[in-house]
Amino acid sequence: MAGLFSKAQRAQIDATAVKSEQPLKKTSVNHKSINNDLNRISQEVLEYFKDSSAILIHNVNELHDYISNMIDAKYGALDCETTGLDRINDNVVGFSLYYPGGEECYIPIKHIRPIVDELRPNQLTYEECRSELQRLVDNKVRLVFANADFDLAMMYKNFKVDLCSICYYDVILAWRCLKENEKSNKLKDLYHKYVLKGEGESKQFSDFFPVNLFPYCNPDIAKLYAANDAKITYELFLWQLPYVMKDNPKCKSKGLENIADLVWNIEMPLIKTCQMMHRNGVYLDKSISDRLNEKYDNEFNSEVEKLRGMVQDILDNPKYHSRAKRPFNSSIDFNYNSTKHVTYLLYSLMNLPTGKGGQSTDKEILRDFNLPITNQLLKVRSLSTLISTFVKKLPNATSSDSRIHCQFKQIGADTGRLSSADPNMQNIPSKSKDIRRMFRATPGYVMLSS
Repeated sequence: MAGLFSKAQRAQIDATAVKSEQPLKKTSVNHKSINNDLNRISQEVLEYFKDSSAILIHNVNELHDYISNMIDAKYGALDCETTGLDRINDNVVGFSLYYPGGEECYIPIKHIRPIVDELRPNQLTYEECRSELQRLVDNKVRLVFANADFDLAMMYKNFKVDLCSICYYDVILAWRCLKENEKSNKLKDLYHKYVLKGEGESKQFSDFFPVNLFPYCNPDIAKLYAANDAKITYELFLWQLPYVMKDNPKCKSKGLENIADLVWNIEMPLIKTCQMMHRNGVYLDKSISDRLNEKYDNEFNSEVEKLRGMVQDILDNPKYHSRAKRPFNSSIDFNYNSTKHVTYLLYSLMNLPTGKGGQSTDKEILRDFNLPITNQLLKVRSLSTLISTFVKKLPNATSSDSRIHCQFKQIGADTGRLSSADPNMQNIPSKSKDIRRMFRATPGYVMLSS
């Protein structure tokens, strides 16, 4: 394996790989108004959660006692609050726990004072929480989540504790299996609609906190909102459970036995598989991607020039004419991605026959024409997609360890947590072998193929 990389390459990769805990990302706030905003938020949260019995964990001893109670209960729920939704660059601000029969709690980690941007007192550190969280794993406490894929990734990133083995259930994932046409699969909406039967008011995180202000909130205020998430996650789990237990009358009466099998035998076990794929990532060789970038740029430019020549020949040919206003002056101005330009070229100038779908420029229609100009259009479009989606995008999608930490969208994944910049690794073209050569085994590992 060592022969694949130079000493300089290995040193660079090793140096970036050890960056396991990044500092809390600075949030952008207007310090002139932050205190007013925080006071307003505090009043709104206090009013909405006035009946809350949530507790705040101030030190390791208190966390140890709470974890001991969770171990005795054998079940619990966990939810984390973060600086954002970027699994690589954002961090956990605090997390909440709940066990049946207990009070929901919040563990503050990175709440900061406004203006001075200093950590508030009486908070725990990632290191202090690590051994206590590991006790949950060692004692096989069954944890319930709402969007486990995100929380598991963030907890592992900051606390270095792998909770996958005790991830028992995901209320959002399960419900999307049970009811695929649900209007909203957000935790608060599901809890409000089914557990509370529509009573009261369902408020989301954004109804209280701008994302950039949550780290500045006093933990005594943050606990009221955050700890509640863990509690309602577990209560929603209890409400859903009869519908995914094959022997339960509710499951049988709704004919959900096969869905129950799907939930327990495929979707829940797949959570760990998705975690491992994201966590391990795929190493991308930048030197190969640079060569591919140059190769495809040259090939693309050549094919575009060829297309422009063909378009200009049509423009100059007296047998092709139209009274319609020309949307481009010459082949240099012709845009192969413009529906207006292509429609004018094919249907107004060349007078090609229209089908049932009208003057379509879709690839299936262009392929059916099978003319030199339509085939060249398809070739240029295909190259453009290949370059923008893979050759250009994949190298920019790597993190500091030179890997792409891709995500697989399970049926129940909360797509709101997925960045549009994430590459779709499932769509790498099978015929483009040179694109696949960008991916190499990470130093110290072996890449296997069936």
